[in-house]
Amino acid sequence: MLEHQPTKRLFAPSTIWQRASMNFKDELNEEQYAAVTAPDGPTLVIAAAGTGKTRTLIYRLAYLVIEKNIQPREVLLLTFTNKAAREMLTRAEDLVNQRFNSGYSGTFHSFANRILRSHAHELKLGFGRDFSILDSDDSKKLMRACIDEIGVEKKHFPKPEVLLSLFGVVSGRMGDLTAAVDEEFEHSDVKADDVIKAHNLYQQKKRDSNSMDFDDLLIYAHKLLAEHERIRFFYQEEFKYVLVDEYQDTNAIQAQLVHLLVQTHGNLMVVGDDFQSIYSWRGADFRNFLEFEKTYPGTQSFKLQTNYRSTPEILEVANEVIAGNPDQFQKELVAVRESAAQPKLAKMRDGSVQARYIIEKARELNRQGMPLSEIAVLYRSHFHAMELEMELNRAGLPYALTSGVRFFEKAHIKDVCTLLQILVNPSNELAFSRLVQLFPKVGAKTAVKIFKKLGGRINLQRPETCADVLAALPAAAKPEWEKIQDIFLAYREENLANDPGEVIFRFVKAFYKEYMIENFDNHKFRQEDIDGLIDFTVKFDSTESFLQEIALLTNLDAENGTAPAEEETRDSIRLSTVHQAKGLEWKAVFILFVNEEMFPSKKSIEESGDAEERRLFYVAVTRAEDELFICSPMVRRQRDGGMIFLDPSRFIAEIPEDMLCLEGGYY
Repeated sequence: MLEHQPTKRLFAPSTIWQRASMNFKDELNEEQYAAVTAPDGPTLVIAAAGTGKTRTLIYRLAYLVIEKNIQPREVLLLTFTNKAAREMLTRAEDLVNQRFNSGYSGTFHSFANRILRSHAHELKLGFGRDFSILDSDDSKKLMRACIDEIGVEKKHFPKPEVLLSLFGVVSGRMGDLTAAVDEEFEHSDVKADDVIKAHNLYQQKKRDSNSMDFDDLLIYAHKLLAEHERIRFFYQEEFKYVLVDEYQDTNAIQAQLVHLLVQTHGNLMVVGDDFQSIYSWRGADFRNFLEFEKTYPGTQSFKLQTNYRSTPEILEVANEVIAGNPDQFQKELVAVRESAAQPKLAKMRDGSVQARYIIEKARELNRQGMPLSEIAVLYRSHFHAMELEMELNRAGLPYALTSGVRFFEKAHIKDVCTLLQILVNPSNELAFSRLVQLFPKVGAKTAVKIFKKLGGRINLQRPETCADVLAALPAAAKPEWEKIQDIFLAYREENLANDPGEVIFRFVKAFYKEYMIENFDNHKFRQEDIDGLIDFTVKFDSTESFLQEIALLTNLDAENGTAPAEEETRDSIRLSTVHQAKGLEWKAVFILFVNEEMFPSKKSIEESGDAEERRLFYVAVTRAEDELFICSPMVRRQRDGGMIFLDPSRFIAEIPEDMLCLEGGYY
């Protein structure tokens, strides 16, 4: 029986009485119960994969209301997605039969927006409480206007979305913008001073129009709480308890915002898993989680290690792999489920054999009763799945991509392939149009006009045709054309028709690498895709055969009458990067190309070491419930025709041999 019951109830008293006498010990395991019933003060819940993190948070919310007599409106829950917040709050409401969400709980951004609606005018920056929030398109248009106004030479200047992404990451890290701009564009012709000018004008225009973008919500909410003691004290009193989900993914400004909210009472519970911190590239700082006990002296720490998802054999592999990271909270997953099949280590000749192996095993699992939708193929980078996509289409096996965009339909892949298309087919107007629209001052209408002016057939292997195109292009586009026209002439003279990878390589080196830096905020990942594509072309003895194969691949769905959106409802194998798979689970998981320089990624290791790559592999392993297949091909052909031998990943070397069932002989 409760010692105190509020006078107003939203549900019938009989229901309240039933919920109020709930025995938390019956609902939770010992680890969860200890965390849920933790006394006041800073609390760190280290929740390993599949251990009931969400359940623990929900019952903590209920415990505060039922056992601590806290009003639901006095509890603030912060998450990274609205969906997660709604799910947790709804389930907590079912437990206590009271409305939990007062409008403040939710994502960090929704919380920031709520308090700015009451206090934005107190910033004295020109914002009113009726400020507008710019959506992505509005932000791009405003940034474009700023670029135009400062009169920058746009031929070599980043697109608005590239700048906005950079500004967002820097503000989230509370970093030095000038230093970040210098680093980002050090290998391009972009002038850092112009970027700073554009940023400053963008900030001013937002203030003048009483508008904020998504990043501003956190920036100005933090500014309010940091600089206005009265407002800070009000919200510290308003929210007597603060709970934060996935705390390992917070950036600097989010962690500071939380710190300001709990300074007076210290009633902060954060839940997360440092083993699953994989988003440093977008500003997340797992040190917020690792150093929580230093930031909040007197912290009570709890570990959730009882795993309900995977078999003991899969968890043994996960434990061995992640143990190689020194800077982390050491913990070991403990299985609840009974023993089952050992994870498989499949060694095969190359990527094509790997693809056929996966298809064979997927069909076998399907015959045994496993739906295709319970089978996932995970990979470090998109280009790792190229051969698998082709083989799945040939086999008629349905599949769906988490990204929704198939590899050969991605913008940067289509861009570099369009050069090959116009070389092979001089009458391909679409290819010519796509190519020249990459250049400054060339739009769709100008491209069509040039194509028709030159007679509707543009044979770029002829020097005079290249000269005609150059003459027809706008002045701003001419220097860009001159960078690549030698490739067209070399196509015939050096017999590059039999080496499509070399054509793409030269195009990227002469023009497209700079284009990516200025037009894509994730240009490093796109470069990896293109590098993989170049190596992939060695499977084909001519440019024509390569283009025919990818054309057939991208058109198969249309022939089958299947739209991308319909893939979600079909019984389909799931293809996903590991990043996009976080938080999901499947009965069977295949991990592709578990080889040195592929998984772990060579570029990531060069930039920041292998710790986050190891966490990424841990995430991949712990997505599997019943069956795990680790694939490690032995060779890859390179664009120069040579063969490169692949070493098994260091992550495989860290797993004791007796924990894996070796499957070899696939050639």
